[in-house]
Amino acid sequence: LYEDFYYVLLEKFRHEIQGRLGNKFTKPVFSLDSTTISLCLRLFEWAQHRRRKGGIKLHTLLNNDTSLPEVIVETTAKTSDIKGAKGILENIPPGSIVVMDRGYNDYSLFKRLTDKGVVFVTRLKDNAQHTPLRQGLIKADPDGCRGLYEMKFTGAKAKLHCSETNFRVVQWLDKETNRWFEFLTNSQELSATEVADLYKERWQIELFFKRIKQNLVIKTFVGTTENAVMTQI
Repeated sequence: LYEDFYYVLLEKFRHEIQGRLGNKFTKPVFSLDSTTISLCLRLFEWAQHRRRKGGIKLHTLLNNDTSLPEVIVETTAKTSDIKGAKGILENIPPGSIVVMDRGYNDYSLFKRLTDKGVVFVTRLKDNAQHTPLRQGLIKADPDGCRGLYEMKFTGAKAKLHCSETNFRVVQWLDKETNRWFEFLTNSQELSATEVADLYKERWQIELFFKRIKQNLVIKTFVGTTENAVMTQI
């Protein structure tokens, strides 16, 4: 009931809140992430997290244009981000862009998003096995602060899902912190600057989690079942 009510309200007021963040991308942009909420394991025995701790994880797909979630999937806190994300895939419309952190580096997830026609932007893991970037150089800025490369994954697990898929990597120097970042995308059209700007958009979901935890404080739950907890959240 409450889930249906949320979607009715979202559709009713969507036209009033869309575009308020000044989205400069022509395609819809979504952020994918999760947040953990601690629960008392004695009262919520189903919410197993660690040996003596309980909790749930809210896997969230945030619409960056409205700064509101399109879908939230509740699981126990010990559920991995990858497993939670696969329950959200069907809610990501083809032709859109999804931004996620390194916790979602999974080759089967990359393949499913690519096959669905969804562009993704994430951070490249340091231990990822792939073809040498210098062999796939597309463009490097003269100042040496950014570069765009094409590569393929070569690891054993990657070969099972996306051995033939070309990906692009953006190396980007953040001059404020003097740190290098490597962004990974399946898009063949985005520029290095656009990829970096898209990853910055991921911060919207961190702000969303911060706002709901500060302003929508749940001091007590009306019930101890999984459905009761999700209803109240």
